[in-house]
Amino acid sequence: MLNSLSTATYNSTSAAIKSLKMANQLPTTMQAITLPSDPKYNFQNPCKAADLSLTSRPFPVPSPSQHLIQIHSVSISPYELTWAGSYPPFHRLPYRIPCHDIAGTIISPPASSPFKPGDRVVAFPHWGGQGGLAEYAAAEASEMAVIPDGIGFGEASSLARAGLTAWQALEVHLGKLGGGVEGRRVLITGATGAVGRVLIQLVRRKIGKGKIVAVGGAGIETLRELGADVALHHREEWADVVKKEGLVDVLFDCIGGPTLIKCWDLLAHSASVITVGTPAPKDLNINNIEGFSEASKTKNVKGLFFILSGNGGQLAQIMSLVKSGDLKSSISLRVPFTENTVRNAWTKGENGGLSGTVVVDVRNGH
Repeated sequence: MLNSLSTATYNSTSAAIKSLKMANQLPTTMQAITLPSDPKYNFQNPCKAADLSLTSRPFPVPSPSQHLIQIHSVSISPYELTWAGSYPPFHRLPYRIPCHDIAGTIISPPASSPFKPGDRVVAFPHWGGQGGLAEYAAAEASEMAVIPDGIGFGEASSLARAGLTAWQALEVHLGKLGGGVEGRRVLITGATGAVGRVLIQLVRRKIGKGKIVAVGGAGIETLRELGADVALHHREEWADVVKKEGLVDVLFDCIGGPTLIKCWDLLAHSASVITVGTPAPKDLNINNIEGFSEASKTKNVKGLFFILSGNGGQLAQIMSLVKSGDLKSSISLRVPFTENTVRNAWTKGENGGLSGTVVVDVRNGH
């Protein structure tokens, strides 16, 4: 977790950073876009994108195991303003910097780190600490991976959250339900979003003669290029079409709420359901979702809700797929690091209509 200079525990890394500051090589403050500190805001009464503000904040000092990173690009998760972790008491930070999908250059690593100064890295720091919508941030070695040559900072940051969520849904959590995707019928909701677009590509690599049905919004016409067999707009009577195509064996749900409930009748016997939709099920338990208990009893359906976690090893594999051409990023909108452009881009993301990720270029260059 990032700490202010007044509360930092100085170790060899922070001492080195301090000496650089004294030599005027690093600043004592940085620019950051933060959520409002007004206690009236919480996950039940979240702030709006218009409440985000560009301010001067203390320069971060990493913990003994963290790396200081100069941020080049970050990606926006529009619904982050509604997440409980964005507000006290779920974090104990004096202020909140959002956006944990970061890409940048290492300034100072711990002595035992496998990374070195100047390494280009992509990271997904823990939710409990500060995000990366700022000039600098900190991350653990276990949360980041080197960006291969030929991949830009914006492209890398756009795949941090989206890539990890899709990877963990397919490669980690689906296995817990005792299933896979090879030869099966797979339904992906929210397929035109950042996570959905990655999921289509990852599933296509493993599904063989199975079938991918994707439901999304703007950009639906591009999903076949990514590997979907059937692409349906959510404003159509998509559930009827899916049912005619055949009941599905695996559901990856990126929307939640009424969309998820609408899917119960589309599930085959012993189907598997993975959801990351918001709002999260009560107590993070999918059994509390309306209609699921009945579906699980009558059809032997198994389900799981999860929240992603940072994982440098998985990020490295995701970057390797990008490098080989087996995975494409989907950047819908790219904006500079100013208060107004970030507010406007965030609002567009909240309102929908974007196909892919919103990237903020904190530093010039890609």
